[in-house]
Amino acid sequence: MTMNARMPALILLTLTLAACGGGGTGTPTPVGTPVTNLADSGAGSLRDTLAAAKSGDTLRLTSTGTLTLASPLTIDRDVTIIATGVTIDAAGKGRALDVAKGATVTMQGGTLKGGTGGVLPASLRRAALSEPTGRPSLDGVARLQSANLNTQAVTVTYGGVLSNAGTLTLDGVIVTGGKANIGGGIYNMEGATLTLKGSTNVTGNEATLAAPADATLEQGYGGGIFNKGVVNLIDGSISGNIAAYNGAGLSGGVGSRTTVSGGRIDANETTYPVTVSANDTSGSAGGGIYTLGDLTVSGGSVSGNKTAYFGGGITVQDSCIDAECTARNRPVLNISGGVIENNEQTDSSGRGGGGGIWTSGRTAITGGMVKGNTADYGGGVNTWFDTDITGGQISSNRVRFAGGGVLFVNKDRVFHIGGSARIDGNTAVTNGGGIQVGRASQVTMDGGSISGNVVTGDTDGGGGVRVTTGSTFNLAGGEIRNNTAVKTGGGITVNGTVNMTGGSITGNTVTNRIDARDGSGGGVRLYAGASMTASGGTISNNVAWYGSGVKLDGPYQQSGRSTFVLSGATVSGNRADDNNVAGGFWNDGSLSITAGSVTGNTARVGAGVYNTRIGLYSQTGGSVSGNNPDNVYNVP
Repeated sequence: MTMNARMPALILLTLTLAACGGGGTGTPTPVGTPVTNLADSGAGSLRDTLAAAKSGDTLRLTSTGTLTLASPLTIDRDVTIIATGVTIDAAGKGRALDVAKGATVTMQGGTLKGGTGGVLPASLRRAALSEPTGRPSLDGVARLQSANLNTQAVTVTYGGVLSNAGTLTLDGVIVTGGKANIGGGIYNMEGATLTLKGSTNVTGNEATLAAPADATLEQGYGGGIFNKGVVNLIDGSISGNIAAYNGAGLSGGVGSRTTVSGGRIDANETTYPVTVSANDTSGSAGGGIYTLGDLTVSGGSVSGNKTAYFGGGITVQDSCIDAECTARNRPVLNISGGVIENNEQTDSSGRGGGGGIWTSGRTAITGGMVKGNTADYGGGVNTWFDTDITGGQISSNRVRFAGGGVLFVNKDRVFHIGGSARIDGNTAVTNGGGIQVGRASQVTMDGGSISGNVVTGDTDGGGGVRVTTGSTFNLAGGEIRNNTAVKTGGGITVNGTVNMTGGSITGNTVTNRIDARDGSGGGVRLYAGASMTASGGTISNNVAWYGSGVKLDGPYQQSGRSTFVLSGATVSGNRADDNNVAGGFWNDGSLSITAGSVTGNTARVGAGVYNTRIGLYSQTGGSVSGNNPDNVYNVP
């Protein structure tokens, strides 16, 4: 019994000793084939060890220090390279590393640096003919240029430090000090896959101009990475890179796919200024990311990047398939997580936009945060194509002009706000603190909230929403709440059309109390020619000097009087401040009440409805009652 009881312990001890080397020191045997010196070539060098390696081998550099290359290292088989503590320096002679098509390579640790890339070959130039070239232009589409890239006399370089045509994983690797015209740090080819993980950092690389005077040449793209294939950022960073034209952190070509699930793309900058010519305005774009391909962001951060023209953090741009632009490549942008913050579109001339995101792709935002970004227009998001915002938070963004949180641009597009989306705490100087509905576009909101946004200037309004001439805002649900404007339209200011079937416009404020600077329309301001129908929802508890619920304008210049039809909604609890007039409605336009109610509003006079001498008023249904001190007042 005693012997049997001890046997399991003896077996366990034997197995443990065997696992530790049979009672030795316990130091594990290093894995992989040793690379015994840091010479460029010869026995024991990385170059010779690679040439002799079999597919699936692991190569381990046993020394620390610098390996200075006379020419690039080429990897054409499946290997893992462990290079902790080693700098592989291209020393300005081409690039450090070429990964061939079909090879699967993992590099762990070490630094790749100091490359100047290679000459862009004819095969890549032929592929580039389907790519828009030259400087980014803010017209909603990247256009093909007429330059013949196959016969271009200027030498264009690509892949400053590394070129990948295979499947490459960088784990804890630094890629730095590269310069090339396309892909200052890395060029990831069509069909290739590049994965960044661990503490990998692509930093201090630059995409330069081969011919600054040639606006059509393919150059200045992708300071850190130029991607024609697939790039996955799992961890690590793409930081402190520079590009002349676009994508200082990463630039993607047509058909590319980029996924950011972790890590950082930060402090990158494009440098070409906004340039105005007789036929075009151009400049640099996409301080962090610029892509003509698909982009998915589910984690990580894009922060502190800068660009002159559009897309301080991210630019996703569609492109023409032919010179006439009869068909387009339309990329997809999906944001479900991560943070896009403190990016900036720097030119302040009023031509640029998209502090956080500028997109003309198909865009869906279901999560994540877009915050603290700055631009001329569209501080958080500037979107030109179908966009669905159903989650996440767009907050604390700032614009020098309009659209603090989101600027919607383009007619005949599908723009939607709903679900749990939050657009809050954004600031604009001229109008649209939360959102601007511009250029005859149409936005539908059926959920979420636009709250706590501000217009700071006194030339226009729309603390929550600004609807421009020819544009339409459909409010079916959600809240427009606690927004503020100095002059007018604490909740919404309208030149176009509002259709309200649900939701609420509540608790908004206009702060001005000086007659020459207006001070009207706490909930809604309708300029001359604007129209609104409210068949559901509530306009409540808004405050202004006068016209606290809704202010309707009469005819002005070429525009006719504004119109408001109350056909089922409730207008209640609005208050004219400083004991002024018109709690529910100030009517200089045309107000029709067919259903719904106007109740519980307060003012010195005209607590429910205040009709001026030119205002047209009719009530065929609904209820105007319980307002203090009166329900309807007609100016004599």
